[in-house]
Amino acid sequence: MPSAEKPPSLSLAIDIPNGYIGLPLNDIDRSVTQTEAVFTQIGCGTVSSAAPAVLQALKVLLARATQLNAVYCGLGRHSSADGRSISSNLIVSLNEYGERRNPRLALADILTARSTGGETFKNVELIEVSGRTILMLDRVRTLPAPDLPGRTSSDLDAKVYQLEAIVPSSDGAAIAAIDLSTSFIEDGEEFVPVIAAMAASVNFATSAARSSTPSSLDL
Repeated sequence: MPSAEKPPSLSLAIDIPNGYIGLPLNDIDRSVTQTEAVFTQIGCGTVSSAAPAVLQALKVLLARATQLNAVYCGLGRHSSADGRSISSNLIVSLNEYGERRNPRLALADILTARSTGGETFKNVELIEVSGRTILMLDRVRTLPAPDLPGRTSSDLDAKVYQLEAIVPSSDGAAIAAIDLSTSFIEDGEEFVPVIAAMAASVNFATSAARSSTPSSLDL
């Protein structure tokens, strides 16, 4: 009896904005340990004393990213509209999403599942970019704050602005999700055009026919 042919693996190409540094999604423990050793060599001080807790929070972030089938995770440093320095983290995930169908139906299913699961969003919008329909959602969440030196009981929780763009493949059988989080709540909406442009750049491919765009990151 002939063996079944293994289906081609799914991948994507996407433009990552300037300002982001990619983080390791493989061998997370080793990478975090090596980085912590660098801080140890710096010696005593505010930066080195905070490093272990910050790195532990980073380790949790990366572990969570891998659970979400992330293909990219990065930390970014940016300038706000009024010139202040702000930061964000970015996760791109890729998932197969069942049978082929109209991409709009796939987005409708995702939105229904989110609503049924009790998730609430500040803004929910379907946008058309270059002939592609993209689902954009944003919200402000309250999450446990990292255990940093000098933290008081009043700092146990932290508010985070989250922006998500969901991009279906042309046949609706695969989904790419772009998740941005920043603690700079008042500046969160400045990231909307950046994430929309990222979503527009998504190019799905398989191992049998992989895209090769010089300005894109193949994941």
